[in-house]
Amino acid sequence: MDNFREGSPSTELHRHIGEELELENATLWVKLQDLNYTTFLLIGIALLWPWNSFLSASLYFQHDVFHDKTVFAKIYISTMMSISTISSVIFNYWLSKRQHSYSRRIVRGLIWEIMVFGLLSMFVFVHKSLPDWLNFTFLMSTVLVSSLGTAMTQNGAMALANVFGPQFSQGVMVGQAVAGVLPSLVLFLVSYIGDPRDQSVGGIFAYFGSTVLVSVACIVLYRVSSIGSADKHDFLNRELDPEATVSVPFSLLFDKLRYLVLSIFTTFVVTLLFPVFAANTFVSGLPMRNAQYIPFIFTVWNLGDLYGRAISDYSFFQSPSFTPFKTFLYSIARIGLVPLFFCFNLNSSARPSSSFSAIVSDLLYILLQFAFGVTNGNVLSVSFMKVSSQLNSDKQRKAAGGFTNIFLSAGLAFGSLLSYLFTYIVLSKS
Repeated sequence: MDNFREGSPSTELHRHIGEELELENATLWVKLQDLNYTTFLLIGIALLWPWNSFLSASLYFQHDVFHDKTVFAKIYISTMMSISTISSVIFNYWLSKRQHSYSRRIVRGLIWEIMVFGLLSMFVFVHKSLPDWLNFTFLMSTVLVSSLGTAMTQNGAMALANVFGPQFSQGVMVGQAVAGVLPSLVLFLVSYIGDPRDQSVGGIFAYFGSTVLVSVACIVLYRVSSIGSADKHDFLNRELDPEATVSVPFSLLFDKLRYLVLSIFTTFVVTLLFPVFAANTFVSGLPMRNAQYIPFIFTVWNLGDLYGRAISDYSFFQSPSFTPFKTFLYSIARIGLVPLFFCFNLNSSARPSSSFSAIVSDLLYILLQFAFGVTNGNVLSVSFMKVSSQLNSDKQRKAAGGFTNIFLSAGLAFGSLLSYLFTYIVLSKS
């Protein structure tokens, strides 16, 4: 740490401080008129859209490609999640050690997504002529490349959002929530039309094609905005001053950001339990089938997540009195919501005494899922928005983009492993 040099003052942050202040108390409509904010928001959508495309098409892969009963159908989701989370942790760590070229990473990652989903768009027309093992290998390869592309884009986007200011970090967070709401809403609406497994080739092609379009739109907006210029000062420093290539030590970043990155990690670990309960808690009294109720719950959670991210710029959360340590306590407090899920109709184990109590039970469960979503989005957005203010230079802020992503991906990986235990507990409850 002794040979680490702070570097120049926060040149880029100061350059955008006026833009940040203008957006601080602005409505979402006003923020969307700011090109840089809109670009960060669309990048946020692009970060989660590929993952949601894989999830949305999982029933198609299991039903149409691997025919439900094969071993490939049974291991598809668990293998996809393992490859995605583990590769993300490893790649984010590698990226965070290479603290330069952040703007290039944004575009490069998006190009990888365009390639992956362009190939998947063709795959839906040719998979029947290929053996199952080759289809499975191809799909897992695309999951791997897509995960690396997302990690690369997220690393660059969060690094530059940190030097633009908290409002732009929130833009990325809100974009991710939007990408969560739309697919779950579509699946809920589809549940009223027919069997969600019976997805047409045209529908799956639209899933994958939309990912390509979103990524292309991100690149176009990125090129016409001023986001890429935020990396130029760092590049010139590296060319003119060899000492500028010295990396920001992880120990320094952890010392400054420990409570924020621990909040991010804890939030994702707890949140990864949500799908376990959402997929195994059944309707008691509302006039819905489980095939409709479960997609509805996913939509409710995602709407809560979006709302939680949208309110994260309220003065209460951005006040200096709402310290990183309080943010960490907030993330820990969410654990208290988990036992409440066992109070509801897990695997039809709960039998309310009357139709009225059954309806009340369903409504309380919906409220609980909404609260779980709100607190997820709120803690994450507040944590990422506070990163910039804890650091002293643009170099540190850019390095923090990769550093925070390590804890994000580690939280997802650990949470996915913990979800196996909770799956066993939930399935054993009858």
